[in-house]
Amino acid sequence: MFAAISGFLAVVVLILLIVKCKLHPFIALLISGVALGIVNGLGSVGSVDAFSKGFGDQLSTTGIVIGLGAVIGGLLVSSGGAETIANVIIGRSRAALVPLAIGLVALVIELPNLFEVTFVLMIPIVFSVARRLGKSALYVAIPMAAGMMAAHGLIPPGPATVIAGSAVGVDLGLVTLLGLLVAVPVFASGVWLFPKLFQRQYLTYEVSDGSEFGFAETHHDRAPGIVAALAAVLLAPLLMVLGTIGNAIFAEGSPGAAVAGFIGSPIIALLLAALYSLTVLGLGAGMNASKVLSESKASLKPVVNVLLIIGAGGGLKEMLSAIGLSDTIADYTAQWAIPVVLLAWIIAALFRIALGSGTVAVTAAAGIVAPMVAQADDVHKALAALSVATGAMIFSHVSDGAFWLFQEYFKLTVPQTLKTWSLLVTVQSVVGLAGLLVVDGVVALL
Repeated sequence: MFAAISGFLAVVVLILLIVKCKLHPFIALLISGVALGIVNGLGSVGSVDAFSKGFGDQLSTTGIVIGLGAVIGGLLVSSGGAETIANVIIGRSRAALVPLAIGLVALVIELPNLFEVTFVLMIPIVFSVARRLGKSALYVAIPMAAGMMAAHGLIPPGPATVIAGSAVGVDLGLVTLLGLLVAVPVFASGVWLFPKLFQRQYLTYEVSDGSEFGFAETHHDRAPGIVAALAAVLLAPLLMVLGTIGNAIFAEGSPGAAVAGFIGSPIIALLLAALYSLTVLGLGAGMNASKVLSESKASLKPVVNVLLIIGAGGGLKEMLSAIGLSDTIADYTAQWAIPVVLLAWIIAALFRIALGSGTVAVTAAAGIVAPMVAQADDVHKALAALSVATGAMIFSHVSDGAFWLFQEYFKLTVPQTLKTWSLLVTVQSVVGLAGLLVVDGVVALL
């Protein structure tokens, strides 16, 4: 009981440190995590050791995956590949289909990128298309955000799915297959359903037209073609899916299984995609070796903050496990007569609403959910991982950096941002849960 009470208080302290004291989540996680270990008798040295172990374990795979993804995304932008993708998809769309096209562009570009990177990349496109159509920027921005969230929360190598999948110990190729399936209704709910229900209201808001940001068009004399650009973002997910299929086809220990396991590894898949990007998008776009190196370094700078939070979240997860809280919650919640998919979603949603950070919510919730599905088959482990990632999408608010990113670029008021951005991701989260419950029900019938 004391572990449960102290764990709850540690979460409260964490919230206060982030929201009230304005501490960086990394520092707040470190303080609350170590303090939790000390009050539960682990001692100062034991608490620090447990936190450090969780930090390292969390980043052992996730850090490499996110770093490689950032390199791919950075070269996609600097080479003009992202612009090529946008021009091809948007340029061939009728005006009525522009929101769908923008959503697809955002989804594709988000695959190897951090959310903030894709957002900043898409902003000039959003304002440009809105001016071309003579409409509010939100007409284009909402579908953009919907596409980004569908990729960010449901399709590897997005951090949410990588963190949750690694925590529960499931093949990310399987997570990709099921994530793609559920991403369809989640994407549609943001691009079509949400605007249909709320567009009449939010299109009346006075928002920025982008002129104050002075976005300049970038011209790339040797920008990659559409095939080369798409290959950079789709190569890693494709290799992971092929790896999963190969593991199912080839006998364990066979050369085919070895090859499938190699190319299906997230690290290897992203490494190959990064090498492709360095050569085809970098050198192929006319950059010299020094310029490619410079762009690679620049693309890694934004991930430092994210990696610190992810690692510290892993430290807190390890601490929850070390004091026995994860097992206690798992034993208690196992008695609830609700599907694990729903339970995992609820736990992640509660962390998301309480803490604001989706990354912290995924990491903390995955640590609690993992023991619940330890004996489950791979399909149910993948569904649990996706439930955690989907639950952590819900209701982004003032404790979330993405909330302020959306608010600042479009010059919305806080209430307007809650009625647009926050409500959008909540609708997508609930639709994602519904999709996962349907898949879970179908699997039960097979």
